[in-house]
Amino acid sequence: MNPRLTRADFKLVMLLGLGKTAQVYLARAPDGREVALKLPRKEVRTNPRQARMFAQEVLLSLGLTHPNLVRGLAGKPYGEDAFLALEYFAEGSLQQRLAQGPLEVGEGLGYIQQVAQALIYLHNRGIVHQDVKPANVFISGTVAKLGDFGVAKTPNDTHPFERAGSPYYMAPELFKGEAATPAADAYSLGVLAYELFSGRRPFECESYDALITAHLTQPPPPLTGVDRPLAQAILGLLAKHPRDRLSLTEFVQVLKGESPSPTPKDEQPTTPRPSLLRRLFRRKP
Repeated sequence: MNPRLTRADFKLVMLLGLGKTAQVYLARAPDGREVALKLPRKEVRTNPRQARMFAQEVLLSLGLTHPNLVRGLAGKPYGEDAFLALEYFAEGSLQQRLAQGPLEVGEGLGYIQQVAQALIYLHNRGIVHQDVKPANVFISGTVAKLGDFGVAKTPNDTHPFERAGSPYYMAPELFKGEAATPAADAYSLGVLAYELFSGRRPFECESYDALITAHLTQPPPPLTGVDRPLAQAILGLLAKHPRDRLSLTEFVQVLKGESPSPTPKDEQPTTPRPSLLRRLFRRKP
């Protein structure tokens, strides 16, 4: 698609959704392709912080290339005619898929592994997504793609955003005001995986304060319906302290039935891995 396309080049077909910062339409590109057209609200375009967030989403969507990231097709980051044209997914997101009930293990594993690979790609480039959740994972058949980079933390971010993310999926350290790291994305993926296989999040609370307390202090309820190694691996992502969590590379290796490679030096935990991981990764004779 021609990157020089403007907002006026797209024909609106129907409204897909209204978000806090943007309206999303099903639109048709000049070549006839259906796209998701994201238009920032007026108050977003005139608010410096929110305008930066939208611009970041445009630039990252157009600049990042990975088979499991939603692809940006055209866009303009700033101005009255700011917009972002994205791949359109007729099947919607994992949130819509979850409305039908928990996923079969094989289906869920495929999606989780793809999202993990997308996050590893981001982390290798110094980017922390900060908002991993079912509503931001879009599906087409057996393919899953992670989208929405509005609150992502980037290496060159001179205007750090406030604590970002969706409370049900946020890592404990973020509630304590600590900086987001790849380990925080790993925790969010753990919540997502738990939800895919159980049909519920590990912590469902009636108040925000109760939810914070649960993330900080309570172990998740046992995860049933999947074999023990998979359940243990998901719980390994949900460790309360970042240094005790599985890295996403290790998690993917577990999903593939492999023993993990040594953790890279810059990811080494400051304390020994818990005995859970030693049991999980022990090779069979």
